[in-house]
Amino acid sequence: MQASAKSLERDAVRRIPGLLAELLAEPDLELATETSPADSGVDFSARDTKGRRWLFEIKGSSGPGQVDRAARQLRTFADADPGAIPILVVPYMSEAGGEIAERAAVNWIDLSGNASIRDEGLRIWVRGRPNELRAAGRPSSPFAPKSARISRALLLEPERWWRQRDLVAATHLDDGNVSRIVGRLDEAALLERRDKELRPRDPDLLLDAWAQEYRFDRHDAIQGHISGSGIEVARSLSANLAKQQIAHAFTGLPAAWAIDRFARFRLTSVYVDGDPREIVERLDIRQGSKGANLQILGPDDAGVFAGEQECDGLRCVSTVQTYLDLLNLSERAAEAAQHLRDHHLNWHGRTR
Repeated sequence: MQASAKSLERDAVRRIPGLLAELLAEPDLELATETSPADSGVDFSARDTKGRRWLFEIKGSSGPGQVDRAARQLRTFADADPGAIPILVVPYMSEAGGEIAERAAVNWIDLSGNASIRDEGLRIWVRGRPNELRAAGRPSSPFAPKSARISRALLLEPERWWRQRDLVAATHLDDGNVSRIVGRLDEAALLERRDKELRPRDPDLLLDAWAQEYRFDRHDAIQGHISGSGIEVARSLSANLAKQQIAHAFTGLPAAWAIDRFARFRLTSVYVDGDPREIVERLDIRQGSKGANLQILGPDDAGVFAGEQECDGLRCVSTVQTYLDLLNLSERAAEAAQHLRDHHLNWHGRTR
């Protein structure tokens, strides 16, 4: 175990007794740490003064991949020791990690005092406490705008086994960057390997992890208004962009409509290749947020165009990119995102 992981484990062992006593409203609760067999896989176990036995698995992150992996380990511990209460311990439970934990029915505590624990005659649910362990600096994210090209490539072909040199060619990133980003995804338990090849361990987890960090407001958005509504605006805008030979791809609700006719909409969102201000002027679009029915987006990275597709006469970004953007938009965007996830990003039948 690395020094940082050892430090986290020592911190958790020191803090968990007090956290449990508070969460259980049992101020006199004491935990007696037990020695676990080396092959048990448990980070540490303890018995409290009421005779309950607790098993603790400590992870350094609440990313969806690590929470999913911990849930599998805890199920194994629980099967081997059915009388014990297994608990995942993380520094701070993210929203996405909490959703994975809930789906997996795994108990958890974070070191800021949030928790979700179920056992016979016991239910604890605490959320909303701020992260007390927020680090001053954070390692570079594999989902930063340019770095996300790797995850996008993996999710566009989730069954493909990739060699690193193929990812270099597909993403136009250099070998060093690809190696670093893949390493981060590995650390987050989001990849599986076969010899020198890799692919998403679970595409759903990779998408969840990306969605957790995705920032729509990093794109350069210019609001405007043109006559018409809904798909009429999108088709008119598409024709004008093509006439001006401006590379573009629709996202958000017009893309969801084009992909699967989901929901009428008011706001048309489209990525353009170029400065959106100049393009708004070229197209003689009235700028302003008041009454806006379209947004012209200058992408934070050209990777958003990877996997673009022709759908019902509109050039649209990939379904993966559409999904991420819908999570950040209004109207019926959240419903549209879930619809695309259920019907067009359903990887549960994936072949091995």
